[in-house]
Amino acid sequence: MEKYNWKFASIGGVARVSIASGEDIKHLAELDGKLWTVLSMPIKALEFDAKTLALVDKDNDGKIRMNEIVETSQYLCKVLKNADDLLKREDHLSLSALSDAPESQALVAAANLLEKTEFSLADVAALNAGVAAGVAAQEVPQAPVAPYGDHTAAVIAAVDALKAKVADFFMRCQLIAFNENCAAAVDTSLAKITAITDKDMSACVAEIAQCPLAQPNKDLLLPLTKVINPALAASFEVIRANALAVDYPEAEAITQEQWLAVVAKLSAYTAAVEAQAKEVAAIQDKTLAEKKAAIDVWDNFLHLYRDFHRLLCNFVNMSDFYTKDVAKQAVFMAGKLLIDQRCCELCIEVTDMSKHGDMAGLSGMYLVYCACTSKVKNQTRNIVAVLTDGDVDGLRVGKNAVFYDRNGLDWDAVITKIIDNPISIAQAFWSPYKKLGRWISEKINKAASDKESKITKDLTAGTDKVVANAGKPADAKAPAANTAQAFDIAKFCGIFAAIGMAIGYIGGFLTQFAQGLLSLGWLMPLGIIAIFLLISGPSMFIAWSKLKKRDLGPVLNANGWAINARILVNMAFGATLTSLAKYPNVMIMAAQDPYAKKKKKGVAWIWIFAILFLLIGFAAALYFTGNLPFLNK
Repeated sequence: MEKYNWKFASIGGVARVSIASGEDIKHLAELDGKLWTVLSMPIKALEFDAKTLALVDKDNDGKIRMNEIVETSQYLCKVLKNADDLLKREDHLSLSALSDAPESQALVAAANLLEKTEFSLADVAALNAGVAAGVAAQEVPQAPVAPYGDHTAAVIAAVDALKAKVADFFMRCQLIAFNENCAAAVDTSLAKITAITDKDMSACVAEIAQCPLAQPNKDLLLPLTKVINPALAASFEVIRANALAVDYPEAEAITQEQWLAVVAKLSAYTAAVEAQAKEVAAIQDKTLAEKKAAIDVWDNFLHLYRDFHRLLCNFVNMSDFYTKDVAKQAVFMAGKLLIDQRCCELCIEVTDMSKHGDMAGLSGMYLVYCACTSKVKNQTRNIVAVLTDGDVDGLRVGKNAVFYDRNGLDWDAVITKIIDNPISIAQAFWSPYKKLGRWISEKINKAASDKESKITKDLTAGTDKVVANAGKPADAKAPAANTAQAFDIAKFCGIFAAIGMAIGYIGGFLTQFAQGLLSLGWLMPLGIIAIFLLISGPSMFIAWSKLKKRDLGPVLNANGWAINARILVNMAFGATLTSLAKYPNVMIMAAQDPYAKKKKKGVAWIWIFAILFLLIGFAAALYFTGNLPFLNK
């Protein structure tokens, strides 16, 4: 088998395979695993459709591996006539775009069942919403014929209400036929009637209903034209007028067999209705299940069809991370962080802070970890932002910021951890001077604090002594006040002498420094540059060596990715990941500020005279020290 001719491109400063055609996707199974940028990736904490990731994750272990990518690519390329369609990243497809392969038959059958030739994810959502209503409206088996027309339901209800009373009536009739002497005993009890005669009879329906349905007789016949128990007459009239009058139109009374025939007819009808309802439900359930399955087939396919190429560009070669197209951001980019007059575009959600302790520091990047809280979602999340421009003087743990996720929702953010690494060459250039300034400031503040503490201690001790000696006779031999005063004067003289010596040393150093620069002649500017390079050079070199090796791989590894190649963030690319605030001319804006410092007339001349005075003083110092030979000749 002839090997596929893969094409490679420099992506992010690293040679990576190019996925630029359907043929490339078809031959993914032949791509050497050592050439893949990613070996596996988690399906959580990604800006990617969760359903697509779950479909590709065949074994449901929470990670996507190379073999699952290859399996999905082979399926899609077999289903489509033209695999180049995958590069469109569209969410709609026509049935005509499918191939004749066996893998396409499920999609074709689903389309036929749904009676559609074009599908989109929006169509699928609409079908899911409307399929139940469509199934309910479909043709169902014919319902059984009601034996008593529109009155059948009323007759069934009345029969159910009187079934026990009718059975009771015929039993009483049978007892009379068996022994006529018991006729009075099985008929309506006079005692019961007498017990309620003093009451409102219309309120005694329950008591009256306990009496027999009609007067029992030895002929075993239920009268239809004679008086029926008034408490039961209404229900019985429904049966008589709508059922008995239909089945026995000329009868004045019916036997128990005739009554049971009516009951059996109604029972058969009820059973038929229940059977028909079950049949309809079964048919609807089957149809609904079939249509749901057909919709799911297209829903799953369209998710893969739309997202697969994007997945490849975040797995095989990571090209989406390096693209300039904002719409194609990498799947691990969670949003942007606004902090300290800058916007950090490269923010990654942190799934396990403990794993970021050592691993993330190997990236060589300046990392800011933040805990984010959303009041809208009532959720919290941790992110890490990569700083690639600006200074870091104002950044510290506890500083507040605002994080915007990919949907534009804002989160309150607070810095919880900082991993310090160089940000830029410019920052490295000024770093030694800032460190020196901070060191001097700390020393001065410490010295001032110590001096303040000592003075406070001396004053406190002196005050305590004065209070303790109050009222005691003064010692003529030792005037304490004068001695203390003499001691203070001596101390101040020593301090002034020390300050004079310090100024002398500084002046001597400046004189020698100036003499050295002047001795260079026209090369003096190069000397000044050399001094700056001597101070800032090591810091700049260290920064340069680290900046060219900044690698996002360790950060992703800490998040559960298996990164197989470097994901470099060089200086040029890094500059695009952090944007700094830009303002117009400050001098123009200052004119609108009511609290801006007012310019005074003659201030410029004062500065000019001050500079000239310093230059003259500097030249005089060189002259009197003999360091200007061309003036001393």
